[in-house]
Amino acid sequence: MRGNKLYTIIPILPFILLLVSIPVAGQQSNTFYLMHQVPQSNLLNPAVQLQCKWYVGIPGLASSHFSYNNTAFTYNDLAGSNTWNIDGVFDQMHRVDLFAAEALLNLVSVGYRYKSLYFTFNIIEKTHVYQTVPKDLAEMALYGNGPFIGETTRFNATRSAGYYNREYSLGISKVMDQNWTVGLRGKLLFGKANLYSSRSDIDFTTRENNFDLLLEGDYTLNSSFPVTITQDAEGNIDGITLNEINYVRMLLNRGNPGFAFDLGIIYRYDDRITLSASLLDVGMIRWRTDLNNVSGAGSFEYVGADPGTDIISFDFLADIRDSLLNSFDVSVSQAPYFSYLPAQLFLGGSFHIRENIKLGLVNRNVIFHSKAHSSVTLSANADLADRILATVSWSYLNNSIKNIGAGLAYHGKGFQLHLVSDNLLGFFYPFDTRSVNLRAGFNVMFGCPRNKKEKLESESYGPMPMVGNCSPAVSPKKRERQIKRASRQCSRL
Repeated sequence: MRGNKLYTIIPILPFILLLVSIPVAGQQSNTFYLMHQVPQSNLLNPAVQLQCKWYVGIPGLASSHFSYNNTAFTYNDLAGSNTWNIDGVFDQMHRVDLFAAEALLNLVSVGYRYKSLYFTFNIIEKTHVYQTVPKDLAEMALYGNGPFIGETTRFNATRSAGYYNREYSLGISKVMDQNWTVGLRGKLLFGKANLYSSRSDIDFTTRENNFDLLLEGDYTLNSSFPVTITQDAEGNIDGITLNEINYVRMLLNRGNPGFAFDLGIIYRYDDRITLSASLLDVGMIRWRTDLNNVSGAGSFEYVGADPGTDIISFDFLADIRDSLLNSFDVSVSQAPYFSYLPAQLFLGGSFHIRENIKLGLVNRNVIFHSKAHSSVTLSANADLADRILATVSWSYLNNSIKNIGAGLAYHGKGFQLHLVSDNLLGFFYPFDTRSVNLRAGFNVMFGCPRNKKEKLESESYGPMPMVGNCSPAVSPKKRERQIKRASRQCSRL
């Protein structure tokens, strides 16, 4: 009987544990990665060079982006019938699942091309949040401690991170030779608000002989946000108060500096095959304003309820909560701390099946707390009448194959519009999708190719590096292919 009562009370304990980790939630567009005719594709690979001499993103209208993703389940997986499909949802979960969201507003976006060099400057407002949830934690929350009798379960993979920061970036891309183009971008960051769980080491043991429960470990949660945390005489947290937010002060706050960098390469294997790779957001922010650091360490052992106790009552649950919290030594401080950005690794390739049609493959990896969350996208791109770039894509994204994306860029006289999404189904069937994202923007363009001859010249990314008076050495066969291609293009003018 005592064991059954334990199974009844255990499901609430993981939710108490989650109090030390507030749920928070990025996703750039995989479909967008190979749309190199759009200036902001340089944000995903700093090696990308635009064919036009200048582009200017209109403040507030330049490429903006939002997304939501989770790797576990859709809303209808959980609540698509008359009853909650708990078992079905749990079966779909993985060892560690990621819940994420991102919003990006490009305030200033400028690009300039000079011979084989290409310079970019951007000011971007970024908000992105992440939450990882281990499957063991969900299992205990749903089914109690029965499956874990005699075992020790670790919840170290439960991590939270939320950022709001402004990014000033300066990038340069250079054509090294007829095959290689490289790019580097440096970023100056100013954090505005943050929640960051730097570490969590929680062990949960169910005794095999008497079903007693032992919870032990430590955790640290840092924040940079205008809140006041108060403690009682025994050091326990007895209040969290949200202070008045001065939004002007927050927007102008430069007290949380940081830095990051992006790297990118493009390799033209031949006239048909192009390979590319980029590593983004390698950096950190040091937080120094509106600080709170909450740390706890200790252990708690539950040996069952007294006979006759109503274990369903709020009073009993409150007693359990108080006993649990009082068993941990909690400290609150206001010390500066570092938070590391979730890095992104892109690998891509494209193959021209015709002059204006290419197939693409992109692999994207988000690296969050040393764990990579991967996705793969296949795409087909068509350049229509030198004015319209159309793309359709399919992605294995968030452990789901139900992702059909599309992109469209219209290049008019002196301007360009673009609209891209990895999953159009998310807008029509939002309750049956694990992801939804959209990127859209407007750019003013100057010095763009006016005909096919100028376009052919611009595709070389400017004059190639010279060695004395000699052009870069290439094989005779490759030189022959290049001459034939140029002759074929020019003959059509």
